[in-house]
Amino acid sequence: MKFGLCKGDILTKEQVNLIASSEEYDRAKQKALRYISYRMRSEKELRTKLTEEEFPPSVIDRTIEQMYTLGLMNDAEFARLFVHDQQLRRPSGKRVLTQKLRLKGISNSIIQQVFAETISGDEERAIALMAAKKYLKQRTHVRDKAERLKEQRRVAQFLARRGFDWSTISTVLRTLFKSETVSHEEA
Repeated sequence: MKFGLCKGDILTKEQVNLIASSEEYDRAKQKALRYISYRMRSEKELRTKLTEEEFPPSVIDRTIEQMYTLGLMNDAEFARLFVHDQQLRRPSGKRVLTQKLRLKGISNSIIQQVFAETISGDEERAIALMAAKKYLKQRTHVRDKAERLKEQRRVAQFLARRGFDWSTISTVLRTLFKSETVSHEEA
């Protein structure tokens, strides 16, 4: 019906190619819709998935363009939601979040825009403090000064692994351990 064909029509080579390419585009679109129905995806993720399914580049480009047109794909919105979800599940600093977003194919300009909108310096310190308190809660506390320094070092290393910068880590350590002299060497 889409091509106005009737029983007994003789098709030219161009018509056959047109029908085949249209069918392939429809299959790619259905795969894309199914893939993004589970959760929002970045353009790179969708492009990789469709490439794995062995669709030709022209069909992939057309499908991705259609997803943008329908409003089903938006890398900036994807990045915002990704950062939000990551902070809920496993609070992390900007360095780790930047690395994860780059792996998902998000551009640096979008990453910077998302951080400007979602995570200020104060919010990052609050997130780091919350993560450090949770980490300390799981550990036993010792009142010995040597153990206290060891605990500070462990918290600093934990926060560094999570991607927080040194200024944030030192502020959190001062807050947690009520010490005004936290040096980079101690942590």
